Amino acid sequence: LLFRSPKTEAHPTTTSPPHPHTTSPSNHLPLGYRFPRRADPISIPLEALTKHTVILAGSGAGKTVLVRRLVEEAALKGIPAIVIDGANDLARMGDPWPQVPEVWNETDRKKSQDYHNSVDVTIWTPGREAGNPVNLKPLPDFAALITNADELSQAVDMARDSLQDIVAAGKGKTDQINRGLLRSALDHFARAGGGDLEYFAEYLRELPEEASVNISKAQKRAQNMADLLSAAISNNPLLRQRGAALDPAVFFGLGNPKTRISILNFIGLPGLPQQQQFLNQLAMTLFTWIKKNPAPAGVPLRGLLVIDEAKDFLPSQQTTACKSSLNRLAAQARKYGLGLIFATQAPKSIDHNVVANCSTQFYGRANSPSAIEVVRDQLRQRGGDGYDIAKLGRGQFYAVSESIAPPVKLLTPLCLSHHPSSPLDENEVLRRAQHARSD
Repeated sequence: LLFRSPKTEAHPTTTSPPHPHTTSPSNHLPLGYRFPRRADPISIPLEALTKHTVILAGSGAGKTVLVRRLVEEAALKGIPAIVIDGANDLARMGDPWPQVPEVWNETDRKKSQDYHNSVDVTIWTPGREAGNPVNLKPLPDFAALITNADELSQAVDMARDSLQDIVAAGKGKTDQINRGLLRSALDHFARAGGGDLEYFAEYLRELPEEASVNISKAQKRAQNMADLLSAAISNNPLLRQRGAALDPAVFFGLGNPKTRISILNFIGLPGLPQQQQFLNQLAMTLFTWIKKNPAPAGVPLRGLLVIDEAKDFLPSQQTTACKSSLNRLAAQARKYGLGLIFATQAPKSIDHNVVANCSTQFYGRANSPSAIEVVRDQLRQRGGDGYDIAKLGRGQFYAVSESIAPPVKLLTPLCLSHHPSSPLDENEVLRRAQHARSD
């Protein structure tokens, strides 16, 4: 199989083409080779990534390897990435293979050398100070949006969605009233220039009359919310002022001579609610940052945000702390040159808006009857059929994009960084993260 250890004999139908091929143009991202011919490279324009990408593939289909290779190929084009690593599968993206994989051709070998010479892979560990911690920024930069009423309103909504789980999480009338007051207080706070979470808590303690929106006992309600926020800051390590700031400019390595891939590893966030909260803060921060720092003229792509196992954050049915902010980010990001890559093993469990908002889609082997039916339906809507979706080999995907229609079957190549069968353990992740600390 294509994605085995280099010591394992590769299946002859899934190896890379035996001869070097001409690399894709600088403004195109290579995806793989048309299958089964294996001599016809397929690529998409880099700007297609700003319209987002989704990968739907079951266990053993090679989804993680495809995610890694897409990020690596983009990095070779000078495109940085922020990668969410919830399973320790991606923290090795800075590790070279201990020996050259037998399935590689000369182009793969050259690309691997270029990748490890020109790319800076930095591991971050939000919630774990022993690694490379991150200081969460719970409120967006309202001041950056003050001149655009619509964008400021969206940012206020995102902040309300983030904080309501702390101060008004229930479904009763009191919580509904508190959420309305929270929204009004955030709106006035934002229009006054905003600030950090501790400053907002103090703002609530002395809530201006004009922010009360005629709600009875507004001052007392606001003071109670301020107490809850202060308690959350004390109890939640992500809200305390430790570690590097949650700054996209740092994560994207702006000013760094090498292209940066920031791996945000979640070993310090053991619970899914904490992970969702962190991703919500990241989405809010990116939402305001990308508007203030869009892709420069002539640059099709500012950077990538990569979310593996997206169903945990954007489920099809229930809401999560980060669902609305990620959907808002996806809707706005393409205008400013930020591309999102989503991947999941469970296509039926992910919000249908995710797939609908992604112009590039990959479909790998599906393992369950429900997943098979979902994938076949998606492919039929795009001019294919996916009759063999349950029989695809590892590394084989149907791909469709604005420049690839109808869907074509691809063989995707092995990633350029070391990817053994077992993920890193916690100590190995922390050791890699410590090398990146600035203090």
